[in-house]
Amino acid sequence: MKNEINTVGLFSGGGGLDLGFSASGYNLIYSSDIDSYSCQTLRNNQSKKPYLNEHLVECADIRKLTGKEIVNKTGEKVDFVIGGPPCQSFSVFGKRKGLEDPRGNLIYEYTRLIKELNPKGFLFENVAGLKTIHGGELYSSLLETLSINGKYAVTAHEYEVADFGIPQFRRRVFFIGSSDGHQIPQMEPTHTSPKSLFNAHGAFRTVGEVLSNMPVPITNWKQEPPINGHVGRKHSQRIIDRYESLVHGERDHHTRINKLDPNRPSYTIIVGSDKGGGKGHVHPFQSREVTPRESARIQTFPDWWEFSGTGRHIIRQVGNAVPPLFGALLAQHIKRHIFKSELVASYHDLLHLLEIEYLSNGN
Repeated sequence: MKNEINTVGLFSGGGGLDLGFSASGYNLIYSSDIDSYSCQTLRNNQSKKPYLNEHLVECADIRKLTGKEIVNKTGEKVDFVIGGPPCQSFSVFGKRKGLEDPRGNLIYEYTRLIKELNPKGFLFENVAGLKTIHGGELYSSLLETLSINGKYAVTAHEYEVADFGIPQFRRRVFFIGSSDGHQIPQMEPTHTSPKSLFNAHGAFRTVGEVLSNMPVPITNWKQEPPINGHVGRKHSQRIIDRYESLVHGERDHHTRINKLDPNRPSYTIIVGSDKGGGKGHVHPFQSREVTPRESARIQTFPDWWEFSGTGRHIIRQVGNAVPPLFGALLAQHIKRHIFKSELVASYHDLLHLLEIEYLSNGN
């Protein structure tokens, strides 16, 4: 697919949306994040695949960016903008301070840049908890704010990504703005299992599919791992024994993480605080936490996607990301409805394009 839709990525993080949209035929001309490790990750992967073109990656505070500067630096007209401002202030896992948290106010910086860049459309992603904070007032206010005085028709849809072949339960809300005045319909699920996780057709993707062929991880970041980021924590015997005693789906009350069930999607990948603390869930068959790379697989990052940094740096990039495969599916949906393209790839086409081989067998 030829990349023709000039796209700007804001709050790009570890590159989930950037990768998904690039694979779906969008031309990334600019990416930005405030985190230096995330920016290096984006640079690490440029030109690795034909659809990953080299473009400007700027490590910057969005409050200091202007649309005029972005256009001047890229020399291109912007057609679409993608991004998800930090979600911790709205997450059900956090303290839900919303706009009282400085990170919450970055939503309005994102809106400001939309106005200045004047694209044909945009995508704004955040946690589903955003819909209920402040009694729903924030959600209603956002719909109005993102419309930019009626310039954009804004549609908001909540998705459970496991319903789209992602091996993880992860619920998010996506605001899509279109300058042509049309509402964007909701995507139809591809992998729902309403009655059973073991349906013959369209069943959920599972942790077992993702982790079945992973090599043994190392436990020292000073050594070269078999796959980028495949470095585990060194557990004491006490923790090993405790993890061993857990049954699939049971929570460890000390670390507050769950033992994964190989026949189900993973629980949501946990990010941690700004100071660290992000960790994987407990491996379904081994008495240890999954590695950052195993968490990246659960998020559908292909193994060739190279993350910058060590443990806590990578898990924050992974945990904050939109699963690239889901991002690619949503990008196809947007391409059809905003850009009127008939060249739309299927779920299995995108698996092949992203080289997510560990999910290519079966349904």
